[in-house]
Amino acid sequence: MQALEMILALFTIILVSSVLDQVMTRLSLPLVQIAMGIVGALIIGEPFKLTFDSELFLVLFIGPLLYDESQHVVKRALMKNAGAILSLAIGLVVASVFVVGFTLQWIVPTIPLAAGLALGAALGPTDGVAVSALSKSTKLSGRQQALLSGESLINDASGIVSFQFAVGLAVTGIFSIKDAATTFAVSFGGGLLFGIAMGIVVVLIQRAVRGIGMESTVFHVTFEILTPLFINLLAEKLGFSGILAVVAAGLFIALIPTRSTVYAARVSLVSQGVWEVMSFVLNGIVFVFLGSRLPSIFTHSWEATTKPLSLLTAVFVLTAMITLLRFVWIVVLDLNARRRTPGSVPASLTDLIVASLATTLGGPKGAVTLSIALTLPHSLVGIDGLHIRDELLFLASGIILCTLLLANFILPVLAPAEGTGDNERDTEVRVKVKERLISAISEELGPKHPHAVSFLIARYNREIAELTMGEELEEAVGEQRADLLVQQLDYLDNLCAEGELTEAIYTPMKQANERMLRALKERQKRHGRRKRVLLRLARGFRDRFSKRGVEKRQAVPTDIRAARQEMARFSLAYLSHLDPNTDAAQNAIHYLIAENQRFLLLADQLQARREEGSSRVMSLAEEQDLLEVEALRLELGCIQELREAGEITTAEAATLRDEVYLLQMNLSDYGAH
Repeated sequence: MQALEMILALFTIILVSSVLDQVMTRLSLPLVQIAMGIVGALIIGEPFKLTFDSELFLVLFIGPLLYDESQHVVKRALMKNAGAILSLAIGLVVASVFVVGFTLQWIVPTIPLAAGLALGAALGPTDGVAVSALSKSTKLSGRQQALLSGESLINDASGIVSFQFAVGLAVTGIFSIKDAATTFAVSFGGGLLFGIAMGIVVVLIQRAVRGIGMESTVFHVTFEILTPLFINLLAEKLGFSGILAVVAAGLFIALIPTRSTVYAARVSLVSQGVWEVMSFVLNGIVFVFLGSRLPSIFTHSWEATTKPLSLLTAVFVLTAMITLLRFVWIVVLDLNARRRTPGSVPASLTDLIVASLATTLGGPKGAVTLSIALTLPHSLVGIDGLHIRDELLFLASGIILCTLLLANFILPVLAPAEGTGDNERDTEVRVKVKERLISAISEELGPKHPHAVSFLIARYNREIAELTMGEELEEAVGEQRADLLVQQLDYLDNLCAEGELTEAIYTPMKQANERMLRALKERQKRHGRRKRVLLRLARGFRDRFSKRGVEKRQAVPTDIRAARQEMARFSLAYLSHLDPNTDAAQNAIHYLIAENQRFLLLADQLQARREEGSSRVMSLAEEQDLLEVEALRLELGCIQELREAGEITTAEAATLRDEVYLLQMNLSDYGAH
């Protein structure tokens, strides 16, 4: 029951923290969860006294988190900044080990040098999740984001390997440079090679399963979850670094190109959702544990030590030393980057210092540092013969808090978010994607399907115009379009009543217009990104429904295309006789008139093509079905290209990809009916 109580308490606190994170916008999620862990420990008490086995903690928590991070790597940014990333992830970690070790021995002489080195190794890694959580109110450059994400991915492994050596030295007191170098090479190099080999095996298994027709989303997602656990355990059994093996395998799998299909989109969408929840829960557990341990760690360490103020002093001094070392290291890297690639970093000295300081504070300590520190053996003793594990945990916890607080409150000042609002940035990103998509569609699909491509491009141009027209005009167009749809429905009813439209023509056109009208009303109730997603889904469903109406009426003598052209001519006549009383309404009418004129022009071009009598010509509906799927595939490529070029962020790319996956699933599900 005690374990069950702990699990329920943890998940309840994590769930509440997700709500508080939306309310307490000035505090990052890790700080909220730490605070709730402290409150939980003071109120609940007993359930939080359970501990994890050291190796199990690393396998269950750190391995999956690193594997998930490696899946979101940006290839171009990683390769472009590979040298600087390796310098931070390996060189800076090693330097931190010695700086912390010697500084701690100077401040607290009772702590042996080896134990100080172990603490320095634990403090080497930065927390990528904490960086993402802190970025809500900051704006970092593409290079800064690449450095921080790449560093947090690799330095976890180098910190853990260094920590294992330092702990071995602290426990046994024996250290051999030759043996250490050999062991490090085997652990580090072997972990990388084994991880790549396992990545190949994972890719082959996935392709083999798909090759035999086992299209099971459950299998593939479950396989992804188990992959880092198995790789970690197998690597450790062989004497390699399990963490490095997991990272190498994740990077290899992420870099292997995959074929874009509807099923792959479905698996990717489900997988992202599962990993998002898992990552949130795992990180939440770690930070809540950190908060839950602080009261007992601080109280016990404060009472047990003969010089409690020296520990508190050590926290602030070590935080300052780590920050200073990191700042100097990054300044040197930025100066070197400016020398080799002019324009890659700020030109002025002031801007350079500010940017370097932002990158410095953008790498706080967090889940990995705590996870490593919790694996410190209980047998560690100081020079005075007393156990020092609690003191080291006190120092690690205090430094984590200090770096998180510095990043939370100072980083937004150094790298404030852009002055433009979220909606403006969202519009800018979507316009970039649409413009690149239009170019890609024209180049790849235009020669084979010119008329259908013209329809598709006209739709995308209309979406761009709607995105960039401004709120006032956008609202006016929406109102005018809704009014026009109501008039069209009345006109359809009159035509049907007069016998000029058959039921097979009247029904699908009426249903399509009603769906468009409902989508517009839904749009007026919503704002921002979600509004655009739902409207785009509604538009895609509407277009396909209209096309299916075309296919079903082929046996009917009256042509639905002619009816749609008649509807466009009616719209032009109705709009031309309107007398708007505002400039926005006048512009909205002109916009809708141009839209209907383009439709009639494209329809005339298609009719001329059909009159040529080519038996090889697809129907317009068939071409649009094909192009709809291909356009979504091209859109995924455009999103990735813009992300790798640094024109959009990883978070923005992920949001846009999710929307495309939803559209692909929508097309697939509707096509099955």
